[in-house]
Amino acid sequence: MVDGSPKQKERFSRAWVVAAAAAANFTYEIVADDERGVDMTVHSNEHTLDLQLKATSNPEVQNDCLIHDLDVRTYNLLRSQQRSGYGVLAVIVVADDTADWHVMDHDGTSLTRSAYYLPLFGMPSTSNAATIRLKVPLRNFLTPGAMQAMMDAQAARWVQ
Repeated sequence: MVDGSPKQKERFSRAWVVAAAAAANFTYEIVADDERGVDMTVHSNEHTLDLQLKATSNPEVQNDCLIHDLDVRTYNLLRSQQRSGYGVLAVIVVADDTADWHVMDHDGTSLTRSAYYLPLFGMPSTSNAATIRLKVPLRNFLTPGAMQAMMDAQAARWVQ
């Protein structure tokens, strides 16, 4: 069994988002320098989702939520209502063994295990100095439909 390195998990998490974005007919950009707390941006014709990607093979689950500690700087960047893109945390849960991450046979291809999202746009401020503990509901699967719903929420921001 081979547990992937942090860089390998990062690359796989991008592949997961690319697959969901393509299925939703959205374009995407991989951000080379995540100075703004963004690893990928997904675009509709008019709106954007700014995603911070995290991957884990050992998720902490409590009360039907994934628990993720995010650094406060990134949290504040993504929750800001002054940003043009809709800030989202995406947590990709991968199998322990990298051989199980991508499975293909004559019936199709699957990316294992799951991907989840938590919109951070508009979340409350925190007095924490280093990290903030976030609860990502297990019902928040990062699917093409979920991306569309987040795009719709982003579009609603601009309606006056």
